[in-house]
Amino acid sequence: MENENAIRVLQYIVSNDKGGLTKYICQNYCFINKNKIQFDFITYDKFLDFEKDFYNKGAKFYRIPKIKNIFKYFSFWRRLQKENKYKIIHFHMSYTNFIPIICARLVGIESIILHAHSTQIDDNRFFIRVIKEQLNFLGKILSKFIVKKYVACSDFAAKWMFPVTVVKKKKYMLAHNAIDLEKYIFNIEIRKQKRKELGISDNCFCIGHIGRFTYQKNHEFLIDIFKEIHLLNKNTKLLLIGNGPLIDKIKEKVLNLNLENNVIFLGNRKDVPSLYNVMDCFVLPSLFEGLPIVGIEAQAAGLPCFFSDTITKELFITNLANYIALNENPKIWAKKIIEYQWVLRKNMSNEIKKNGYDINMEIKNLERYYTNLINNSI
Repeated sequence: MENENAIRVLQYIVSNDKGGLTKYICQNYCFINKNKIQFDFITYDKFLDFEKDFYNKGAKFYRIPKIKNIFKYFSFWRRLQKENKYKIIHFHMSYTNFIPIICARLVGIESIILHAHSTQIDDNRFFIRVIKEQLNFLGKILSKFIVKKYVACSDFAAKWMFPVTVVKKKKYMLAHNAIDLEKYIFNIEIRKQKRKELGISDNCFCIGHIGRFTYQKNHEFLIDIFKEIHLLNKNTKLLLIGNGPLIDKIKEKVLNLNLENNVIFLGNRKDVPSLYNVMDCFVLPSLFEGLPIVGIEAQAAGLPCFFSDTITKELFITNLANYIALNENPKIWAKKIIEYQWVLRKNMSNEIKKNGYDINMEIKNLERYYTNLINNSI
């Protein structure tokens, strides 16, 4: 049911790709007090997996046209604001795409929030990366005159997307990529059940990874690491959860290395919290990250975690986090990972709460942030 008194905050942008950015926005919506704050969503997708559920909770959805036709694109923004009179728009971005931000300002949305979620361009095409890097550089300059408030998942992400003066004076809010801790507490019975479903024996050492098959996630290097682990211990499996444009390339590499019986491609899953129970460790050798939610989830599940040194050290919230240099040989990664084959799982909830990654606590900060913005007290 729609609450007329709730502050409506427009969220840009969500999609069905199951990436961390959409996951973050959707989780916030699930936990936020909808009597106080109501989210509405902009998307390119014709229909979203979660749309019906969120619509029944009072959310509105808007289909934005592709930016190729700038007149049609701007008309969308003008019509949107004329019909709804939004006071706040929350831009969630991996780089400072200034075109939608300028459109939001031109149609009269006063409070523009720019939220940094990454630290580089996630595209395997070099030329496209260079173009977007230049757009990000220009966007950082322009945002000084358009954006009202800045939010970042990490200091790394802030440095990548925000103007130098904003970063130096730390004129941004750090919004933790918090999680629902209860969902990730290790459960031995779920482990047994899920391993049986997946055909993984009790004594098999299972390495886990969750991420879209894109340039950023560095799956090719992950497969190289697993190849070395498999040479050290034949009774191993690699669990890959996610989908994406580079998945066929990775499947081909797995076949070429004769690892097809040991690498399990699960695609997008709705039972991810349960699947952490299946794993014995978690490996994330990303080329870059803002602050990956999966890194928080894996630690909450009590898994030894191995992150590339290109990922922000703000992910170091428990003693389960290990960093390995990305330029290290896959054999070095394998030797370090194999040392953690049979680590006893512990409940890490208290440590994670202490570091500010409990969604029940973090969502209150976001509610206050939106409310104070409307009241002009920030």
